[in-house]
Formats: sequence, C-alpha cells, structure tokens
Amino acid sequence: MINFDSLTLRAFLEENESFLNGAVVRKIQQPTRRDLVLHLRNNGINKRLYININPEFFHICFPSDENYSKRGIKIPDTAPMFCMLLRKYIQNLRIIDVFQPKGERILEFYFDYKDALNDSSRLCLAVELMGKYSNIILYNKETRIIIGCAHNVGEEKSKIRELSGTLPYVYPPSRNKKDLRKENKNDFCRNFIAFENNEDKIKNLTSTYEDITIPMAKRTCEKLNFDAEKVFENLLKEIDLSELNPCCDVIFSEFSLSEIENGKTFDSVNTMIDEYYTFNQLQKLLIQKKSKIYTFIDTKLKKLDKNKEQFEETLSLKTKAENYKQKGDILMMNPNIKVSPQIILTNPYNNESLEIELDENLTVIENANRYYKLYKKIKSAMKYAVSQTEKINSNIETLKMQKFYTDIANSVSDIEDIMQELEISSPEINVKKRNTEKIIQQYEIDGFRIYIGKNSIQNDYVLSKIATGEDLWFHPQNCHGAHLILKKNNPSENVPDKVLLECAKLTKKYSQKSDEAKMPIIYTKRKYVKKANSKIAFVTYKNEKEIYC
Repeated sequence: MINFDSLTLRAFLEENESFLNGAVVRKIQQPTRRDLVLHLRNNGINKRLYININPEFFHICFPSDENYSKRGIKIPDTAPMFCMLLRKYIQNLRIIDVFQPKGERILEFYFDYKDALNDSSRLCLAVELMGKYSNIILYNKETRIIIGCAHNVGEEKSKIRELSGTLPYVYPPSRNKKDLRKENKNDFCRNFIAFENNEDKIKNLTSTYEDITIPMAKRTCEKLNFDAEKVFENLLKEIDLSELNPCCDVIFSEFSLSEIENGKTFDSVNTMIDEYYTFNQLQKLLIQKKSKIYTFIDTKLKKLDKNKEQFEETLSLKTKAENYKQKGDILMMNPNIKVSPQIILTNPYNNESLEIELDENLTVIENANRYYKLYKKIKSAMKYAVSQTEKINSNIETLKMQKFYTDIANSVSDIEDIMQELEISSPEINVKKRNTEKIIQQYEIDGFRIYIGKNSIQNDYVLSKIATGEDLWFHPQNCHGAHLILKKNNPSENVPDKVLLECAKLTKKYSQKSDEAKMPIIYTKRKYVKKANSKIAFVTYKNEKEIYC
C-alpha cells in the first residue's frame, strides 16, 4: 500500500486551500481514537474533513457521502475526551490560515481563540500524518504549550519527542533533506551515478531529497532506464504541482493502478485520495469481518462434529439392541427352563448357540422382559440420535453454505447480511434499514436484467421480491452457489441461447466449483422453485434444464 507523503499533502492543500481558509468549524466528531471528522462551512458550502491517523491508513480528505458511508464510520453516543477538548476550544471558530511546514507530512490549522476573560490567543491544530507516529495535536501557537493530543506519547514510547498536555510542542526531528529544485544538475548526476546498484540509486534519491517517494523514484528511474539527466528533469516536473494534470497522473500514478481499477483516473487530488483509502480500508474491514465469521463457523462446526460423533456411537448400538431382542424372544420361547446365572440356548434366527445371562431372582419371563426393556431403551436412544443427526447434518450444511457465501462476499453489506444470518453480534454492523435491491449485484446482458444473490438474505430477496413466475432461476447443480435471476421484460419473451449461456457462466463464477473445467448449471422458471425452509434459502425445484459450462 502507498503511504500518504508530503507531496500528496501539498497537492491536497493547494487544491483545497481556498475552501479551508476562512472555513468555520461547525461540528466536531471523533468516531474512534484514530480518526476525526471536522464539519466545515465556507461560502455556503458544507464539507466533512476526514482525518485518519491509523498507522496503516493515515491520510486527510473530504470524503464523498457514498465513501463516507462505505468506510463504516460510526459516531459514538459519548464523545471522547479529546473531542470534547476540541469542541471547547475550536468549535464555531474560523480557520484563519492553513500551513504545511516544508517537506513535512504535517498540516496546521490556525484559529483566533478568546477565553472567558476575552483574552485572545492563537491556537494551532496540527495534523501529523507520519505512519505509526501519526497524531492530532492542539497547542498554543504563542506559548508553544500543548493543550491536548489525540493520544499522548510518553517517555516510554519516545525518548526524542514526548507529546501531552502542558508540554512544549516541537516539530519532529529534521531529516535534513535537500530541495531538488535548488539542486545543481551536475551535482545530482554525479551523486546518482556514484551508486552502481539500481536499488541503491532509488534509496539514495528518497533519503536525500524532499517529496521524492520510493514508488515515484522507482517508476521514474525504470521508465527512463536510470539515465541521470532525464531522471533529474522528470522528477523536477513531478514535484512541480503547477504541472499537475486533471487526471492526477503526475504524483498519483501509483494510486491509479491495479489497487483500485487498472488505469482509472480522477478529476481531483481529493477524489483520488478518497477513493484509494476507501478501497483499502474496505479491504481491511472485509478481511477482519471474514476472519470473525470463519472463526465463528469453525467453532460451531467443531462442536457439531463432536456432537455428531456421540450420536453416531449411539447408532452403532443397533447390533447390540437386536441382540437384546433376540435374547428376549428366545427366553419367551423357553419359559420352562431352569433359571441359572448363565444358560446356552439355540438361536432360531441363525441356528447358532447363544449364551444368555439371567438374573436368578427373576423368572424366565421377567428376564425376557428385562431384555426387551434394554432393547426399547436403545431403540428410543437410536431414534433420538437419528433425528438429532439429521438436524446436525442440516446445520453443518448450512454453515458450510455460509462459509462459501463468506468466500465470495466482496462488500461490507454482503458480510453484514451473513453476520446477521449467523446472529454474530458486531458493533460495526449498520443496523439502519437499507435498500436491499441496491446492494444486490446486477448485470445487463443483451437487454435482460440479471440479479445475483450472494448470501441467504439476498437469495431470499431475489426469489421473493424481484423474481416473478416466468423469470428464470439459475443455480449450480449439487453444490453451494449464488441464486441468479434473469428478469424477463415480458412473461412471453423468449430468452436467446447466448443469454442463457452467459447466465450459466455467471452462476458458475459464484459457485463452489467455479474452478472446474465443466460443471452443470440448472435453470427453470421461478414458479417451479419453492423454498424448503423459511429461514434459509434452501429450495426445491422441478422442470429444470441443464447447461454445461
């Protein structure tokens, strides 16, 4: 993942400086200790400034409403202490200046503050975007005394720079990097070719000059075959933001590659930052939620397998039960024999000798009834074991199905549906009512609308709410998979073979056996599909046809 560097921050500031300068902080929210939301208003325009100081995703941007929702930002009922501190000092104040110290990943917002005695002071909110050292600090610009931090840094964490209330604020230690724009070309080329190894050349560029990142240096050097003069001239153009083109190819070309969409470009620096970090935060969130589901399912499966083994042991007593019944029958056939601790009689079922233990205190008939009781006890236990084994097998199959749905889930809403189905509690789940149809993946093939349900809730929705009787239902045969609905434009419409094949291919893509060379996909009209269980999307069907793809 690409880090948010000083050049990125400078580009963001130059693009949004006109809005930030003079903006009023209308509201302050702190979803977690690692992010902050400032609601700003300027010239009748409202924007949310999102600040993230997570060591993995540290950045700053104005997220779109859609991406803000995707990030799963949840405002707590009780504001954290740092949020309350910021509300006390800077809420409803106007930003009078925004500044980025040269070559630093620090953005400073300045405010004029008046206390209860009407004494004025200049406050600074410093946003430090520096990996694991990222922080948000409010301090008095005149006295340099820190008022509060998003998280304090004590001596045990850093011997170089402590951060907490009442301590003086100092900038991070300078890295003493050079400004490439002030560098002599001949000196640059001489230093560049002094390194024989190409990797050392790239590392030297990033450690020597401001605003040069490893991705930028690597891309430029490889593109220009490590030609020193061309590398110098190209890097000068890249760090000169006046030449930034509309699609942000200059400094953000790494952002626009495969990690979002191969070759995708954007019309602003802010949009690119927003899209890039929304995408990566969602991927991280998906991994975390999937891991939680896998752990839950594996634990349940382990418990079910253990219970199944116990019931299978009961089922294995069938021979023993039959043996008890035979002994009871033989004793009933010989009511006049003398009772002794152990007798041997001929078994009429196989003409073999059978040894039977008797209780001397009971008659032959009473001993026979004792064996019948043992037989009935085991038969009752076996009957119960059969019913419980069927339930266990059904639960195991359901969990395996949910595990498959988790595998193919590619959005937070898909995962939240599965967690809801499994009744896994999670504070991150958005419990607000949402439009399920918008969440369901949709395609259009030659004028036909295709809907794909990728979990039980979505499958139930496409079957019950979207599909009508004459629409076509697709599903992989004899394996778990998504339910696909082909929506006809009118009930009597004929679906071309080409469209049927494309639907079958899509169904295969979202099936448990998607890697197989050929597999059967079944399809039939929706009216021939019935739900077998109201809770999960198991179905029965008839009049089906097959397509191999």
